[in-house]
Amino acid sequence: MENPMTEFFPFGTQYHRAPTPLESEWATDMAEIAARGYTHIQVRPQWRCHERIRGEYDFSELLRLLDEAKRNGLRVIVKPQLENAPDWVFTELQGTRIGFNGQPLPPIAHAAFYVGGWWPCFDNPAVAECASVFTEKLARSVKDHPALWFFNAWNEPRSRPLGQCQCPHSQQSYREYLKKRFGSIEALNKAYGKAWTSFETVFPPHSHSDYVEMFLWRQWAGEAVAAQVELSASAIRRGAPGKFVMCHVGQSSYNQDPACDTSNDFLNRAKVDWYGCSFPIEILPQTDIEYHQPLAQSAWLRRVDSNYWCQEFYTNYSCYHREADPEYIEQAIWMALASGCRGLTFWQYRSERFGEESNGWGMRNMDGSPTPRSERCDRVAAEVKKWGSDFAKTDPVPRKVAVLFDMANDLLMRIQEMKGPLAGVASISENCNYSYKHSVRGAAYLLRKAGYSVDFVTPGQDLSRYSLVVAGAWEMVPESAVEALKRYVANGGTLLIEYPFACRDEKTWCTLKCPASGLDELSGCYEKHRTSLPKTAGGLGSELPGNCVVPEDFKTKGELAGFTYDDGSVDLATFCKVELAPTTGTVLAHWQNGSAAVVRNTYGRGTVLTCGGNTAVAVAEHGFFTGLPMLYRKAFEAAELELQTGDVWSVERASDEYLYRFLFQMGKSPVLAAIPDGFEVVYTSAGAGAGADGLTLDPHATLVLRKRY
Repeated sequence: MENPMTEFFPFGTQYHRAPTPLESEWATDMAEIAARGYTHIQVRPQWRCHERIRGEYDFSELLRLLDEAKRNGLRVIVKPQLENAPDWVFTELQGTRIGFNGQPLPPIAHAAFYVGGWWPCFDNPAVAECASVFTEKLARSVKDHPALWFFNAWNEPRSRPLGQCQCPHSQQSYREYLKKRFGSIEALNKAYGKAWTSFETVFPPHSHSDYVEMFLWRQWAGEAVAAQVELSASAIRRGAPGKFVMCHVGQSSYNQDPACDTSNDFLNRAKVDWYGCSFPIEILPQTDIEYHQPLAQSAWLRRVDSNYWCQEFYTNYSCYHREADPEYIEQAIWMALASGCRGLTFWQYRSERFGEESNGWGMRNMDGSPTPRSERCDRVAAEVKKWGSDFAKTDPVPRKVAVLFDMANDLLMRIQEMKGPLAGVASISENCNYSYKHSVRGAAYLLRKAGYSVDFVTPGQDLSRYSLVVAGAWEMVPESAVEALKRYVANGGTLLIEYPFACRDEKTWCTLKCPASGLDELSGCYEKHRTSLPKTAGGLGSELPGNCVVPEDFKTKGELAGFTYDDGSVDLATFCKVELAPTTGTVLAHWQNGSAAVVRNTYGRGTVLTCGGNTAVAVAEHGFFTGLPMLYRKAFEAAELELQTGDVWSVERASDEYLYRFLFQMGKSPVLAAIPDGFEVVYTSAGAGAGADGLTLDPHATLVLRKRY
């Protein structure tokens, strides 16, 4: 859908979910919000509060909230909160979810769902029908209010825990999904080498040892979540025809555990007009990867929806904790804006007063008074307001480099790295620290470290706009993506492969030849031997030449292998060590035993670099490299892209009239930033100051420049 919001850049805050803030606090708060330059508030009417007694609807509090917003000139986003179900949903409709081993998952309350009723089974048709009726009535009650801006259909749609729900309704939903996908039980059996009697004998898996069954079960969970989004969005559209409907995910597919916290961004996105994401970044970052999170998260969401919103930006943690650095918080806000979001909403205005979120999450204190964090948010709000409609019309400048992220592969590799007893699947909890996540995050960070803003691409996508694409730990390459890869390289692109690669087929089985599907023609080599890596640095020594450093306590942290180039440069890899057998390719680096570790191949007009290890995992998991691995330097050389390493990261966003350049100081010491010809300084954070030859940027300082076309 085209962007209908081009007169100003949306910059607001979540404000109310029952029971706080109290009504006596609304007028003062909203007057302050408006005065500081914020454009909107978001409110969360909870099903449990507005239909406490079945069939009796009371939206009076919601309407008073909208009235107060109107008095202060604030727009309102209304987000029905269906996860907070009334008591009668569980007592009359049997809405309780059932987990592994038939154990009920009774409704609970916690600070984010303080009024209780979290959450029922929406696969239950009676629950779904009542939720739909409630949502339609809510939408109808506010549709003509002058403060209403648009609706958010669902807050952070997701399926968790791993068990989801195994009540009869959910089991039937799973079977209907399989029936629709495969047509017959014979086709399902043939596809995966199984021997089910009928769809009615297919049950949710109770072990993670069979990848196929868990793979299918969690893919269904993503479909079920998207169906919940559609349930709410459809009801809103019936109650308020023509109104804009958005939805935002919690972690996003890029960040979340795809098995224990399932949500398919593309499926969800298809149900609404625009998509968004909470912004789960580390606000007390310790590693380079964590500092890169705001840019990476934004890049993925732009792949899902070019009009995405940053819907919950957190300036704080919960329950009395160490304060975040205001300078870094401001830098992260600017990173979100620079990367291309169409709007930003903070979570939340006041810090919460109860439960596990006590004195947490808000940008302001519990009494509404300002904090050093909120003062930074206010500064950004005032600045963005000055830029007006021009900034609202900007897009990120096209990127030259990209990282491939495959959601199906992500799920498979999460399953294969699950730990626990054979039938102990119920004990498996959320975990995003596994090889594929590390590979994708590490690659994105390394491209950024080389001086380039990063895009994410997905299997089968047209890659022709990119000079360099990285595909790491891509075990299950779908047949539909093979020709796109070959076409990209043949037409002059550069592809960097970090192993493992193309070693499983689409039914999750290991292939007899690696890489499979004829991709050895592309790589110019095949997998000769794969071995586990030693638990210590072995004969490599505690320090290596160049930019590789092995921590002294590495033996407690993971696995390691080194490979050497002809000039003596050494790279480190973790996760796997694959000895490559070149066919048409040329060996660039060797493992210690002399076997090929890196192979370069020419295919058509392009180049493929294949590494039998994975340096991106080494960076993301252990931080071995102080600079760029030689592997990435050679990839940039092959792509004819100039390296632009340094402590200042540049991100650009442009309208038809202006080019905006955001400079982020990522080093640990002050640096001098020169102002290029034609640019003017439009904003400096508190950590930037005038110098003799430019502006001095302290760590985490942000500088915004602008140039008229």
